[in-house]
Amino acid sequence: MASLKFIKKIQNAQNVYSFIFEASDDFKWIAGQFVQITFPHDNPDSRGINRFFSISSAPFEKNVMITTRFENQGGSSFKKAFYNITPGTFIESTLPKGNFIIEKHDKKIILIAGGIGITPVRSLILDLDHNNKLKNIDLLYSNRDDDIPFKEELENRKVSNSLFNIYYFINPVFISAETLNKIYDIFPDCYAYLSGPPSMIKSIADLLHSKGITADNIKTDYFPGY
Repeated sequence: MASLKFIKKIQNAQNVYSFIFEASDDFKWIAGQFVQITFPHDNPDSRGINRFFSISSAPFEKNVMITTRFENQGGSSFKKAFYNITPGTFIESTLPKGNFIIEKHDKKIILIAGGIGITPVRSLILDLDHNNKLKNIDLLYSNRDDDIPFKEELENRKVSNSLFNIYYFINPVFISAETLNKIYDIFPDCYAYLSGPPSMIKSIADLLHSKGITADNIKTDYFPGY
């Protein structure tokens, strides 16, 4: 376990906020990994005081950033309390883990994210850019509206990396066989990273399988909601 010290909260889009924490020097992570946070609070509901979060910051940024969406109605006791966390508060975290990480660069890489699933993808993209490896990579991002978290940061990386492409799919347009065919005349042999709601991940994984992408070339990161 590790202790993280809350520094500040910033807004990334409507109802989407990032929480930035200071960690000790020995708290290390690989872009794309996640942690489990323990945050005791008054009158916790049945979902308890623990949550899993992807780390949305890249390792070179040093501070740990967690990004999540807050709905106007409902929401767990955890998220209601977490939203009001005050600077200087310490929270407990597991050490980072997970295999939603990029290990090979010998094929095209397609990052596919839906909604708040953009969080580990931001970490991956900024890390690749920092290490001069943001090449032959596409981001396909599906969102409920055009209020896109991290859009300026992502677009800035696109400007400085000619081999990095971004494609947005805004409701009612979704990632489908038809929309993919408009981008790719022939779907590339690639590594695919899928991050978002379980139903979306399953449907897109099935779609990629139908285009010849094998299961061992697909990595997934689920966001079931909390």
